[in-house]
Amino acid sequence: MVVLSVKNMKGLVLILLLTAGILASCSKDRLIDVEPYVYPTEYWKKDSLVYNLLLDTTVLNQQVTPYGISSPDTLSLFYETQEYTLTFLEESKNSVFVGTTNGVFEFVLDSLFLYSSQDTLRQKVVVKEDSLMVLEYTLVSGSYIRVYRDYYRLLDISAEAPLVSFLNDIYNPIFYNNGEGRCMPCHNSDGGQIRLAPANVAYENLINGVSKNDGGVGYINSLQPEESYLYRLVADEDVEYLMPPNNALTPFEVQTILTWISQGAQEN
Repeated sequence: MVVLSVKNMKGLVLILLLTAGILASCSKDRLIDVEPYVYPTEYWKKDSLVYNLLLDTTVLNQQVTPYGISSPDTLSLFYETQEYTLTFLEESKNSVFVGTTNGVFEFVLDSLFLYSSQDTLRQKVVVKEDSLMVLEYTLVSGSYIRVYRDYYRLLDISAEAPLVSFLNDIYNPIFYNNGEGRCMPCHNSDGGQIRLAPANVAYENLINGVSKNDGGVGYINSLQPEESYLYRLVADEDVEYLMPPNNALTPFEVQTILTWISQGAQEN
């Protein structure tokens, strides 16, 4: 049997106290260092769509469709709950509205899966960086292959109303759109009241031009945006000719034009 002396007992107690102090200190430091994990939320705005039609490996056709601020196409990813919301523009002959699908999502290897109550959408993740995400899906019919690539930009949700770009949000997606825009081909030359192509000519004509049918009203009036002849042409049913004829702009496109004028109608 081992008998501890008083001296040995004091030494043992001191060692135990030091050990307890060290453990308590480590535990305290560890609690301080650990921070609660904040699950991110990402809002991705569709920037453009690239479509390729292939016959085996031969490219038969390629189309690029730009999307401006006027388009509500947005993919929201909520990582805390693994849920998503996909909004998109639905157009018919009689109405325009924003469609929405909801469900859960997951990234598996190089694919993004969107599970809704109706179906499952699988898209290949070509690129996913801090501010750019490219998703691709392919449809195969016999020897024909259709490849769609959606380009998304990360939205800054803390920012106020974004600055509308004349080139990216108005000219490319609305006016021109690779020669198939709402204002083409009528305003692709001097045949119409105003020429809207190319982009630099369109901007100069809008800034300096006046109407021919309404008493010489300026196309752009940044001090009174709603009095701008351009805005009235696309939004006011009381004008002589609502533009474009038989293919009116959506409410989102009209609002984009008004916002651009309100922000000073910059050449950006």
